[in-house]
Amino acid sequence: MKILVCGATGFVGRHLTSALRATGNTVVRGVRKPSHPDDIAVDYCKDTIKEDWLPKLAGIDAVVNAVGVLRDSAAQPMALLLEQTPIALFSACEEAGVKRIVQISALGIDKGIETPYFQKRRAPEAFLNNMPHAIRHLILRPSVIYGEDGASAKLFRFLAELPVHSLPAGGKQRLQPVNIDDICIAVTRWIADDHAQSQTVSAVGLEATDMRGMLDSYRKQLHHSEAVHVYIPGILIKLTALMGDVIPASPLCSDTLAMLNAGNEADSTAFSHLLGHPPRSYQNFIVKDKSHSL
Repeated sequence: MKILVCGATGFVGRHLTSALRATGNTVVRGVRKPSHPDDIAVDYCKDTIKEDWLPKLAGIDAVVNAVGVLRDSAAQPMALLLEQTPIALFSACEEAGVKRIVQISALGIDKGIETPYFQKRRAPEAFLNNMPHAIRHLILRPSVIYGEDGASAKLFRFLAELPVHSLPAGGKQRLQPVNIDDICIAVTRWIADDHAQSQTVSAVGLEATDMRGMLDSYRKQLHHSEAVHVYIPGILIKLTALMGDVIPASPLCSDTLAMLNAGNEADSTAFSHLLGHPPRSYQNFIVKDKSHSL
């Protein structure tokens, strides 16, 4: 199968590209600056209408959209990257005869949290759900994704290694981390399944925890003794988030804090069915489990 991966140079896109190629597919990377024979030039801030995409879809059997941005900015506007451009791409898929679409979305967008990130994520999902039945789609809504080369995983491992864990509001924010390997297995299995149906699936790990539990587990897997836990009052976190609102590089802002406080967990049954086995637990992400490797 010939598959176009959008966002192929990002963390999720890189892993999906490798996994799809490893299972015998031809992968075309949609990138700003092509550097390989199978690359095509795509500008996700400018290719915002169907006509921009139609020439790029010639001969393509399936499309995977892994483009994502957590903070809005002039250089990476959410309105384009998360909403207008994906809808233009999916509309072109319908006209070009592409029969399979995978959309990497986000867990929690259906909880009624009115952040710009969640609002922009909803529109492409709604568009896919209104497409003709002949075009099958998989919408994956992942929780926090763990991968050794992922920015968030590197940050959490760094925090876990510190002897003192400074925990916002006690670190009680709920999470259900999912391993990038499981994301890749789910996508490759669904694409390879001739009978796969359109579906929306919460991509989560085997079990939920909270921020404190996740950091404690990562620290244990790194073979360190127990950390000292320091409670950071919620008001200080809110003030830090407000400061982050005017610092684009900050991972914490009012919107990301609202999403974090809302919780990020779901039933793993549907994801287990997609995988063909239970997903990995955050308790063995760092301690290698070869039985779950790709």
